[in-house]
Amino acid sequence: MRYEFHAITMLIVALAAVAVIFLLRKSNRLSILIGLLSWIALSAYFIIEAVVIRATTAPYSFMNQPMSDLGVTACGTDTYVLASYAICSPYHWLMNWTFFLTGLAVLMGAVLLYPLWPKVRSAKIASIFIGIFGVSYGISGIIPADIHFNWHTFTALPGMIVQIPAMILISIAIYKKMPRLFWWTMICTTVTSAALFSLFLQPVLTSLPGGLLQRILYASVYIWLTGTAIGLWSRGYDI
Repeated sequence: MRYEFHAITMLIVALAAVAVIFLLRKSNRLSILIGLLSWIALSAYFIIEAVVIRATTAPYSFMNQPMSDLGVTACGTDTYVLASYAICSPYHWLMNWTFFLTGLAVLMGAVLLYPLWPKVRSAKIASIFIGIFGVSYGISGIIPADIHFNWHTFTALPGMIVQIPAMILISIAIYKKMPRLFWWTMICTTVTSAALFSLFLQPVLTSLPGGLLQRILYASVYIWLTGTAIGLWSRGYDI
């Protein structure tokens, strides 16, 4: 019953957030401020994950275990298809809420900060991709791996890939008007692309630290969005 309560509450929060986005869809100082704060708040993820890892009562490998293990709602072995090892994360509810709110923050920033980008098609498509990244990531908190592994996995897959074309398209849109942000984006694009490529090699090179690579894959996007929001803020919303 506890999982159902959290899932239903997340859906209610998601609907409320969509309503807020709809009401604030026209650019103004309030909508821009909310968008900037949404992306800056992504940096809190790292603190919360550290708290959840510290609270685990079964051994947890930061280097080798996926982030999703921290959101598994049951304790024991074989909690989902690929988990033959022991998992016990008492703060799974906090981790799942963090997944959900992180995705929601990404989505809100993608929509509300869109007016700050140059008025070109590549920026529009990139904003859509960033929004898809947020939705994909947020769903992983609503559907933990042990509740429905297939849905958890399939909905998370876009969020592992779509950020790369989004960042490339943003780079195309801003390379003349915002050179510093362009180079920042290219650096983060390189990092997340290398992490994804390494994850694809893991079935062959089994010694690669999958947990660490997954964290780099997502963390490079969070850091990019946080840095981008700070960069946009420093321009006084005047792009």
